[in-house]
Amino acid sequence: MSPSSLPFLRRQFFRRGSAAARTSFLLSALLAVLVAGCADADGPARSGSGESKPTASARPAASFPPSPPAASGCTGRPLDQRDIQHPKLGPVRVFLVQRPASVSRPAGCVAAVTGSGRALAPVDVDANWSMEDPLRFAAPATDSTKNTFVIYNPGRYDGVLVLVPTADGFADIGWRSADDHYSGGRFAFYFARPAGPGKDGAYAIVQSIKGCDPSCAEGATAQVTLRWDGHDYLPTG
Repeated sequence: MSPSSLPFLRRQFFRRGSAAARTSFLLSALLAVLVAGCADADGPARSGSGESKPTASARPAASFPPSPPAASGCTGRPLDQRDIQHPKLGPVRVFLVQRPASVSRPAGCVAAVTGSGRALAPVDVDANWSMEDPLRFAAPATDSTKNTFVIYNPGRYDGVLVLVPTADGFADIGWRSADDHYSGGRFAFYFARPAGPGKDGAYAIVQSIKGCDPSCAEGATAQVTLRWDGHDYLPTG
């Protein structure tokens, strides 16, 4: 029955039919409308309607090993790890490792592996395991510069080692001998601590400098604050 025929039939029933018949007809018409509406609601959405669109599939998570691969040259007991977002290589996992005492290399090591499983060049770190937490991440480990900060202690004072992202991994720390672990390098600072992050989300590095006048044992200690300029940590103020 088409909707256009309803007015005519309705007039006929109101003229000739009984009250009961008219009521029955009205109820039947109402039921037909309700059924048609439900059918439309249950049917497939029409083109141009607000049907849900397929969403882009989520990017698969990187698959990292639980410990540094042998190719990293950083084998031993993993102490801690952090997953960071490298600006060039994407997801990277950084490991802190304690080497076995039998190995004739620095006692600690910082290793990193990309989400594809490629091992990056490791950083040897002289850590004295008789000290409390002689190799650990800063908290947070990474700041707004995308640099990653590791605190190490070779035997007396803490130092700060900074992993600065490059196109193929991290910049050379600048250590050339074991003695440098006590004096520093381009991105390693002995007798130092990370400060912050500040309002800009970046760490400063506060480094203490021990004077040797009248002797190194009696000399005064001064402090200098170093801040990232996009290439190096330089003194401020």
